[in-house]
Amino acid sequence: MPEYSQIQTYLKSKPENYKNVIKQFSEMLDSLGLDSKYFTTELEWELSHTLCVGGDAEEQLFDNNGYQLHIRPYVMGWTLEEKKELQDTWLEVSLLFWTEEIESDYQTGRLKDEHKSLLWAVMEKFSKEFIESGVYFTNEVSDGKPWEALMCEEKEGIWAFDAAILPEYLFPVYKDYPAEM
Repeated sequence: MPEYSQIQTYLKSKPENYKNVIKQFSEMLDSLGLDSKYFTTELEWELSHTLCVGGDAEEQLFDNNGYQLHIRPYVMGWTLEEKKELQDTWLEVSLLFWTEEIESDYQTGRLKDEHKSLLWAVMEKFSKEFIESGVYFTNEVSDGKPWEALMCEEKEGIWAFDAAILPEYLFPVYKDYPAEM
């Protein structure tokens, strides 16, 4: 299994709005030219700790101006049973990219020039569609950490991302950034 880098965001969810969240994610996938069939089938609210039906979507080949990328849509649930700090159940919706296809240097995490604009455009699309918690570009090491740190009010982890688009209400949380940034 390849290592992934991901664009991810988090949405409050419950059985009553679950299908709407999945529908919104499916429509966004369609708008990006990705196949959303997996998410338009009858996925049911079946959260058990951090497991959510919606994590088994297959990777898809995506043509980025002649460069083939493997992209995997992904949905995972976070419940109060798993994270005591949560006050609600949340869904992570994300796109996973094979890291080796988008990075030019694994030691620095530098992205290939031909994929930077695509990744940023997808992040912008996520930020327009899903406005609750910010959009993060992370790798396997930092996967989910900035959002978890926000939920747990842990200052150190909020900066564990390579790029982010944040809603205005989070600006005060991120105003004091580490000196090395």
